Amino acid sequence: MTDLDSVWHYTTAEGLHGIITTNRLRATSHRFMNDSHEPTYATTVLKEAAASVREDLPLDQVERFDGLMKWAERRRLEAFLLCASREQDQLTLWRSYGSSVSYAIELDAMVDLLPIEQETGDAHPHPPEGWGPEFDNDPDGQQFVVADPDEVQIEPGKWSAVHYDTSVADARVRRIASLAAEAPNSVSDVMRPWLSLGGIDLLQLKHPAFADEREARAVFEVYPRWKFVKHRTTRFGLTPYIEVSSASGENQYAINDRFVKQAARLPIRSVQIGPSPLGDESVRAVSEFLEFNGYPDVPVDKSATPFR
Repeated sequence: MTDLDSVWHYTTAEGLHGIITTNRLRATSHRFMNDSHEPTYATTVLKEAAASVREDLPLDQVERFDGLMKWAERRRLEAFLLCASREQDQLTLWRSYGSSVSYAIELDAMVDLLPIEQETGDAHPHPPEGWGPEFDNDPDGQQFVVADPDEVQIEPGKWSAVHYDTSVADARVRRIASLAAEAPNSVSDVMRPWLSLGGIDLLQLKHPAFADEREARAVFEVYPRWKFVKHRTTRFGLTPYIEVSSASGENQYAINDRFVKQAARLPIRSVQIGPSPLGDESVRAVSEFLEFNGYPDVPVDKSATPFR
């Protein structure tokens, strides 16, 4: 469970309009974030911590340690990040929107958000050459599926505070070192590093230059991509993203599915209007907008920060 009660998602007027009218939030590919080091930073820190620990390992454990580290680094990770702040009325974030009036949406961090299915069906609608299941034979010669690229596999993220120091990576490497000291096991050597040491929450580690944002984020990994991923234009060009929403109990094929087939009312607690030359009329406009779109009881207030 997350240790956060609520988070604040900062956005533009256009972003607020889209979120409220569609009940959808966008989680963007971690390779297209404002932090240019985002795709490599966590792995780099992890490798640096590993190099330090590796020097003190007995020789008979080094090879095993290196093998476990390859799993933990998750070099081919393709994740999507939904970003927010742990605090409201953050001047650093208001400034990032320049001269436009911006908004902070308070979300209940205890409510899970799940990816929205964009394509129905069980098979790629436009499969590239070579697309399809991989097969192998068991000792009796019976064929079985090794990997199916159309199989739904989702690792949904819960809201968590971003770390701006290396303590998380240091702890992971120490756990890997403890595994390296154990007797080899073909199953646990794969599963334990993958589940507890190389999970997508590795991306909760961020460069300390961004510490004043006090960021929280939910990290998602989705497969197959054709079923969930969309693209939009940003200053980085065509940018992959997924849409997430709440699970209502009625918008899932099955209660255990970790995705939803359509959007539902988001867990919005309140909305704050950023620094603006306007007065109470801006609060009334947002309150009316929320009411007309299914959020009639969401409080609205205005930032007291004297920024312009």
